[in-house]
Amino acid sequence: MNKTLLTFAILGLLTLLTSAYYSAPADSRIGYKAPALLLGDDNNGLSPLQQHRGETILLTFWSSADAQSRLDNRHYDRLSRQAGMHYIHVSVNLDRSVNVFNSVVALDSLDRSTHYAASLEAQETVLKGWRLDEGFHSFLLDTEGKIIAVDPDERTLARI
Repeated sequence: MNKTLLTFAILGLLTLLTSAYYSAPADSRIGYKAPALLLGDDNNGLSPLQQHRGETILLTFWSSADAQSRLDNRHYDRLSRQAGMHYIHVSVNLDRSVNVFNSVVALDSLDRSTHYAASLEAQETVLKGWRLDEGFHSFLLDTEGKIIAVDPDERTLARI
C-alpha cells in the first residue's frame, strides 16, 4: 500500500514538473543564458548572437503572417536607431519564404544589416529552443548572453 502511494506521488510530481516546463511562459527564462541561435546556410552558418558577442542585444522573433510580431519588430527597429540607445537590435524572421522576408524588410524600411531569415531547416529548432510555439517574443540579452527581460518596453530599453 505504501509503495503504491509513493509510486503515485512520484508519478504525479513528475507529471507536474513536466507540464510546468512545457507550458511555462516566456518570461520564465529571465536569468538564464540564451539558447543557441543557428539560422542555417542562408546566413553563412553564422549566429547573430556570436557576431554581437559582448554587446547588449534585443533579439526579436517575428513573421509577416503574425501581424503583432511584425509591428513589434518594426517598433523595436525604430527604437534601436534613436540616439542614446545602447543595444543592438537583432531580428529573426520565421517566414517560410526568403522572398517574403526581403519584401517586408524593404516595405517596412528595416535595417537590413541586423535582420536575419531563419532557413526552413533551422526554424523548428529555433521555435523549440526559444519556446515560441505559443507566440513570438523579444528577448533582451546582457553582454554575457543572459536573458534580462522578455518583451521589454521603451522605458526598460532606455535604461540600458
